[in-house]
Amino acid sequence: MTPRFPHHVSLRSRPVTGRRAFTLVELLAVIAIIGVLAAILIPVVSRVRQSARSAVCIKNLQSIGVAFQLYAADNRGLFPAAKYDEAVSNPNPSKKTWQVEISPYLGREVQYFSTLKAEIDGYAFCPEYISKFRNHPDWTTYTTAGYGMSNKLHVGAGINPYTTRFPHTNIDVPSRRFLVGDSNNFHILIDGSTWTAGATAGTIGSSGDPKRHNGRANYLFADGHVASLTPEKALESYKAP
Repeated sequence: MTPRFPHHVSLRSRPVTGRRAFTLVELLAVIAIIGVLAAILIPVVSRVRQSARSAVCIKNLQSIGVAFQLYAADNRGLFPAAKYDEAVSNPNPSKKTWQVEISPYLGREVQYFSTLKAEIDGYAFCPEYISKFRNHPDWTTYTTAGYGMSNKLHVGAGINPYTTRFPHTNIDVPSRRFLVGDSNNFHILIDGSTWTAGATAGTIGSSGDPKRHNGRANYLFADGHVASLTPEKALESYKAP
C-alpha cells in the first residue's frame, strides 16, 4: 500500500524573519506628514492661546471698570486723571498714573507704577502685553499694564493735559464711549480720522494697540461693559459723545 504521505512533511512553521526596515522614501513620507500636521496644529494652538489671553484681558478690564466706578463714588463723580506728575514728554518709571490711582480698588495699593512693574503678579496686566514686552529693555520705563485711558477723558490744557480728572456725567452715552483699552502706553491717542502712526507699530511706547488680540483690541466702556473691537469700531467709540 502506497503511503498517504510519501515524503516527510514538517509541521513546524518556517522561521520568522526580521521586520522589514523603512525605506528612505517611506521615512521621507512620514516626515512630510508630520510637517503638514505641525503646520496645521501650531497656528491652531497659537490661536487658542491668544483667545485664552484675550479672555483674561476682558476679565481684567471688567475689574478695572468696577474700580473706576468705586473711585468715582469716592471722588465726587470724577474719574482718575491719566497721570499726576511732570510733562508727558519726560517718561519716568516713578510717575503716578490712573492705574496707580485705582490700585486700592483692585486689592493692591501702590505709590508708583514702577512698583507694579517690579512685581506683576496680583495686578490686572494684559497677558498678551506681557507676552510681547516682558523682556523688552524699556519694560520698567513705560507706565502701563498694557492698558491706556482714552485721550478724550483728558480735559486739561497746556503742556500736560493729562492731570485733570474727568466727570463721568460728561459722557452723554456711556454704552458707546470707551474709557480704557489695550494700549502700549498709559493713554490711547487717536489723531483725526486714523490711529496715530505709532499705534500699530508694536513698540512699547506707542499709543494704543488696536490689533493686539488677533486683529482686534479689548475696551472697557463707561457703562461697565467690555467689548472686543476692530480698529474701525474702536475709532467710532473714541469719537462718541
